[in-house]
Amino acid sequence: MIASDIFLLGALALFLLAWCWPGLPRRSALLWLSANVVVTSGGYGVFVDRWQAGGGLLLGLLWLVVLFFSGRRQGGRRSGVPYLSALVFVMLAAVAVAPIYLFPVDRLPPPSGLHAVGVRDFELVDAQRRGVLGAPADAPRRLLVRVWYPAKPTTGAEPRPYFTAAEAGSTARGFGTLLGFPPLLSHLRHITSNAYEDAPVATSDGKLPVVFFSHGYASYTAANSALMEDLASHGYAVYSVQHSGDASPTLLPDGEVVPMDPGLVEHMHHVFGAGLPEVMVRGYSSADLDERLDGQLRTALEIPPPGSRGIALSAPVWLADRLFVHDRLQVGTVPASVADLVAASDFTRTGEMGMSFGGSTAGAVCMVDSRCAAAINLDGGDFHFLAFGDELPVPLLMFHADLDGFYRMLGVEPQGPLYGFNDFSYERFEQAGARSDIYRPVMKGSVHAGFTDNGLLLRGPLRDALAGTAPNEVLIGAANAFVLGFLDRHLRGRDNGFPQAQYRQYADWIAPHDTSAVRRWWLAKPQSEREVIGQRLQVLPRVEHRPAR
Repeated sequence: MIASDIFLLGALALFLLAWCWPGLPRRSALLWLSANVVVTSGGYGVFVDRWQAGGGLLLGLLWLVVLFFSGRRQGGRRSGVPYLSALVFVMLAAVAVAPIYLFPVDRLPPPSGLHAVGVRDFELVDAQRRGVLGAPADAPRRLLVRVWYPAKPTTGAEPRPYFTAAEAGSTARGFGTLLGFPPLLSHLRHITSNAYEDAPVATSDGKLPVVFFSHGYASYTAANSALMEDLASHGYAVYSVQHSGDASPTLLPDGEVVPMDPGLVEHMHHVFGAGLPEVMVRGYSSADLDERLDGQLRTALEIPPPGSRGIALSAPVWLADRLFVHDRLQVGTVPASVADLVAASDFTRTGEMGMSFGGSTAGAVCMVDSRCAAAINLDGGDFHFLAFGDELPVPLLMFHADLDGFYRMLGVEPQGPLYGFNDFSYERFEQAGARSDIYRPVMKGSVHAGFTDNGLLLRGPLRDALAGTAPNEVLIGAANAFVLGFLDRHLRGRDNGFPQAQYRQYADWIAPHDTSAVRRWWLAKPQSEREVIGQRLQVLPRVEHRPAR
């Protein structure tokens, strides 16, 4: 909690005590004092983006009005406990306190590694691409990159807030606008991270292993801060790209803000209003693999705008963003503020990671860029279709949220076996489920947005709805453990017992998902049917890309 929260809660309790205790000495003064403190602390909270204090502010104003009129009418004296009004006030106070409880303000949990964590923001400009995702026709592509890394902060340094005040007024409010309540995330400026801004890089015997990351659709770089900090504390440099236009408003280091593309807003409102198209729901939920394949192929080809925006417009842009950022960092064409960090990073062999739409992007990068050594998709689909029915050339961690919950999110009662939405991707149909370096864990009690920091930022039934019922030790801890173990094994080449060690640690919550049913289904088909499906695969809207390096 912030200080104004403490004053607000204390004043609410004092008012209720005095109201219910007619014989309390100096009762009238205490009522007036506590009501004024409620108004002052609630108003201050709202002023500093702690909008959750707004209920307290309104209740305090109500109490002042009640005190004014009751004082005039009864001379400020009462006899007997005012049971009815006390009950009403207690209920109103509970309503006022609920948002403060549901949206806690605390520090992110400390990362598990030995290193302190540094963080820096910088901008890269792609002059070759102009007018991208809502930008003016002559405007170059401007990208915010945030990097977490092992650091040696100076004595007395303070960690960065989750959002700066400027980000609370731009990035956070833009994301809230999509959900119909602009201030929704602005209070995150009061949450403290574990990362020290612009801290010196910790020296190392060799170059830092590098991971690239992309956020979810319409999201922002900070949404997975707990995971980024944990990787950095174990010696990784994690470069996260904010995909301007398809992200929440992007605050660049020079103070300029790249707004959300109006097309993104239209797309999101369409999805929220109309829901997912029936053909997509069938492709992701049917118990019949032929129907699933047909639904997913038709999803790629037949959904009209604005529903098709992600596949038709965003997919190639995000892939190009990631390749551009990688290229610029590898040659060292970067701002001076990160030159030392970039020089200390190894861009020749990298981990590629993303959450949701960013997970699709990570898989696509690894289909076209030989610098990729390992891919991580955190509950994302395959909207690039480069790996659909094809072999991913590197190891993959495809981490799913609870599949039963995914079906129910689609409005479908699960029937028969639970398939994942990417069971047709990353392996050829005839080899599905056979590779030992493709891992598909499923987290029980989680939902899609639980693969962000949401579990840490919410409480109670709101947290369960938006992150999942699994405890944070699982939502955050298991994701961190599997990602770190996978990267240590396949990027650093360490013999660390992955994934058996992680499955044992989270045996009650994490289980492997088996895609061998796809292989059996495919091998049982006559050659004529396979040829027909092969022809349909040839016309998928696979993202055009440069030749692999």
